[in-house]
Amino acid sequence: MIDVVKRINELLEQKGWSNYELSKQTNISTNTIYDWNKSGATPSLSSIMKVCEALGITPGQFFCGTERYELLPNEERVLREWFSLSDLEKETLRKMIETFQILKR
Repeated sequence: MIDVVKRINELLEQKGWSNYELSKQTNISTNTIYDWNKSGATPSLSSIMKVCEALGITPGQFFCGTERYELLPNEERVLREWFSLSDLEKETLRKMIETFQILKR
């Protein structure tokens, strides 16, 4: 599994950006960004999407670590739909996915 904070730091280094610059570009507080590094907390999906947008990359490029990977249309649709769900709906969907994973074993 990808270390999200490490990946963000790699991308910032490539771009020559500081945490402060990322904060300005994403409207994520600098304290939150520093907390990711200090506590090892994983950024939310919405924060990752803001980071991707600010850095000019797709989520596929973020998670796969390559500029050549593009999300398929259905994968992009799933991400877009995710953001329209309530917290309860997201949690229900997570549980459904876990159930499917158990059933596949």
